Amino acid sequence: MPATISSTSSLATMLPEYARRIGAYVGSFTTTTNVTTNTSVVCTTLGDRGWDVDDILNDFYLKVTSGNNDGTIRRISDYTGSSGTITVSGSSLAAESGNVTFEIYRYDPQRLTDTLQDAGQEIFPKVFVPVYDRTNTASQDQYDFTRPPTIPRGYVRQLFAERKLYSKTYAHNIVNDQNCDLEADTITNWTSSNVTAAVEEDTTNPDNAVVWADRRSAKVTVNASSTGQFYLTVTSPTNYEGEEINFAVWVYSRTASRISPFIQIDSDAASTGDAHTGKGWERLTVSTDANLIGTSIKVGIQISSGTQFTCYVDEAIATAGQEELPRYGRVAIRNWYEQGDNIYVLERVPETHNVLVVGMGMLDFTNLSSTAQEVNENSRRMLYNQAAMLLFQGEIDTVDSTEQQEALNRFNHFRNRSNENIGSMAPIAMLRNTAS
Repeated sequence: MPATISSTSSLATMLPEYARRIGAYVGSFTTTTNVTTNTSVVCTTLGDRGWDVDDILNDFYLKVTSGNNDGTIRRISDYTGSSGTITVSGSSLAAESGNVTFEIYRYDPQRLTDTLQDAGQEIFPKVFVPVYDRTNTASQDQYDFTRPPTIPRGYVRQLFAERKLYSKTYAHNIVNDQNCDLEADTITNWTSSNVTAAVEEDTTNPDNAVVWADRRSAKVTVNASSTGQFYLTVTSPTNYEGEEINFAVWVYSRTASRISPFIQIDSDAASTGDAHTGKGWERLTVSTDANLIGTSIKVGIQISSGTQFTCYVDEAIATAGQEELPRYGRVAIRNWYEQGDNIYVLERVPETHNVLVVGMGMLDFTNLSSTAQEVNENSRRMLYNQAAMLLFQGEIDTVDSTEQQEALNRFNHFRNRSNENIGSMAPIAMLRNTAS
């Protein structure tokens, strides 16, 4: 399965860049008349850019990139060059209260995105996403762990045992003056919004697996059809004006995509991190820049609306000014092997540790909007060449005979560029005993 990626280039950057490479990008423009509830988009500056001939943009595609219609893609059915009026096919657009930006392409932008998705899989493992998965935690006498689904079979490269970091004793934790480790005999300092929180006590026979560290965690339940939050409020928040705030918290859940970590400055929109994948204990993280702090910094988790839902929370750490969240040292696990969907270790991993799995994942374009992709400039060239091959290969089979040779020429051009292998990445080194 593809990996969740977060780094450098978003689709908003990559799609126009790819389209320019294949001659399919007209440009980015701004409306000069507010869009109303109809099928017209007006931009008088189109004529200034040379698009002043009637019908010259017919059968091209328009993609709105801001406002109420953000992300909407429509085919252009008519164009009036003198006024810069574009008429799009399909149902009426939503009305806009101001100017919005849009892009024009020679091909359907969704088709271009699809070829990027397919190309991301075609060029694996020449181009890959480094995956650092910490969703596996050790328990007594456990020697097998689930291979992270973001790492295809055969592409786990390294395993490490990481010692747990305790939030209360970490000196630079800006919430360690509160019940950040949830070891108090009642739920104190934490605010419950549309959730019910209770103390979860550890047991040893049998072991209570939903207490991450020490004696207690918090059992957090949100009611059906409610959006809930469970959070701490940072003491003296204005001390951290202009600094980067990082937050990490351990959460246990067997349901995916309902829980996300968040940081909220005053009443601004909350910054959220990647959602829990539903595989037990996971360390959820998020970061933001604390600018223009008025009265508060809140750090915690939020649970999306759905059926009644319970999760467990433990060991919250927030830092200010640091670029990375802290972790204790790790020790390489060298005796391991893959089998099916599992990773088997031949040495016991201490219960006070979790397992870091390092591997190689595919690029993921399936849920792209502004989601960033970790693809450097050279690797993007390889990606675009492969995507163009797929695009024009499809055209060879669909266009009539008069255009077939042109499509074949374009296909051959990008196939030759792809065969140069410019942008191929060095694989992550395998760290494993050869006898494993």
